[in-house]
Amino acid sequence: MSFNELDLIVLKNIITNKKNGLDFASENDSKLFSPDVWNFANLAVNYIKTYKELPTLRVITEKLTKNNNEKLAETVKTIWAELDKIQIDEKEYKHDLEKIKKRFAEKQLLSMRDDLSKLDLSNLDVAKIVTGIQNKLQPIKNLEHKKTYESKSVRDYLPTFVDKFNARKNNPDLDKGLMTKYSFIDYATNGLKQADFLIIAGESGFGKSLFLNNIGVQVWLQNNKIAFDGEPQAEITPGKNIIYFSLEMPYEDCFNRFLSRLSGVPSRKIENSDLTKDEFAKIKACLEFIKNYPYNFKIVDIADACANDLEAILLDTGENFDAIFIDYLGIMKPNEKIEDQDWLKQGIIAYEVRAIGRRHEKPMFSAVQLNRKSPGKESSDNVGLNRLARSGTIATHATHVIQIENRPNEDKHPDFIYHFIKNRKGPKGKGTLIKNLACATLIDRETPAENDNGNDNKYDDFFIDQDDISEEMEDLEL
Repeated sequence: MSFNELDLIVLKNIITNKKNGLDFASENDSKLFSPDVWNFANLAVNYIKTYKELPTLRVITEKLTKNNNEKLAETVKTIWAELDKIQIDEKEYKHDLEKIKKRFAEKQLLSMRDDLSKLDLSNLDVAKIVTGIQNKLQPIKNLEHKKTYESKSVRDYLPTFVDKFNARKNNPDLDKGLMTKYSFIDYATNGLKQADFLIIAGESGFGKSLFLNNIGVQVWLQNNKIAFDGEPQAEITPGKNIIYFSLEMPYEDCFNRFLSRLSGVPSRKIENSDLTKDEFAKIKACLEFIKNYPYNFKIVDIADACANDLEAILLDTGENFDAIFIDYLGIMKPNEKIEDQDWLKQGIIAYEVRAIGRRHEKPMFSAVQLNRKSPGKESSDNVGLNRLARSGTIATHATHVIQIENRPNEDKHPDFIYHFIKNRKGPKGKGTLIKNLACATLIDRETPAENDNGNDNKYDDFFIDQDDISEEMEDLEL
């Protein structure tokens, strides 16, 4: 059996390059390929979607054999053998992908032309014809746009659900949400998923940008720690790639805050190059870590921007980021100049920002300002969505909204209290951090396991499973 060389080249790129495979699985359809390799492509792409890993020949053939599909398993082996013979240049992948997209579009148009040529002009069903044309054109339109929706019957979704369920059962870390490494945020959200949108709300000067920056740093680092005091650097574990749009703070100031957070050296001392010997050693260790750390924290200094501006930069980088941070929402402008009242504009901007996350399937983080609190009320009584500055419609487009509490003499308090005032995927409640404002740092308050007082953390008990039957469970089968 002979196969189209272009199909084989694109397929090999997908099953040998993880980025290409993940991108194809999220943006394209297996039907782009010729019919003789479509089943193979569908198996490979569905595996990548489910497991976020590249398939192997053994894995695919074993799954097919288990489902009594030996004939397709033999076809898979034949195609895999052909792929082994193919030499590819990864720099040509995008060019070749565009070629199979063009080929698919041409086939759709030719099919539409043939259908129109067979029409009986004396007996036209205009509505049916228009629907047929639209059905042929829509897949062509989708070639130039990221897929932002998924549509299939629940019956058709069953195999995908079973595969994902069994994969997560056997590997709890598979497809895990993005962790901020702040214990209450991660508990409340169970990790941020693709296109989740978390907004931090706070009064002017009370830590919105600081909190946002700290979350960004912790997402970037994950479980990695910088070695100080001459200790050897521990082996690097998986981190995350971050893009951080700074609409308010100039690049140098943003970087100095970032370095202060990493090193524990006051940002003012970094700014003035006025360091002790110990502080100099910490800065040096941080610079060495940044130089060798394989995950990217990209800062983009841009003013007077709209969502389209940010997305253009995002695309222009050509990089694959795990999360997008925007500091901050309240000083952005809408994509199109509109004469609506300011409160309407803010809701539109939030919608446009959320759309970036939906299109790119990335968690989004940003911040908004709060209205002034009502006089005479306790701090906790001034917590709620009604405090969002200028527009309550901002929260409509957010998955999670966190409000920073502002108490009398807030600068004298050593702790930093924040509340979940909207949480689509879990509980509300409040968390507490410890401030080190000189070093631009907010850290988790000690947990009971660390301070041994046993009563400090009110949500850890939630994780105690009183009736764990996981070892008794078998894999789901259809």
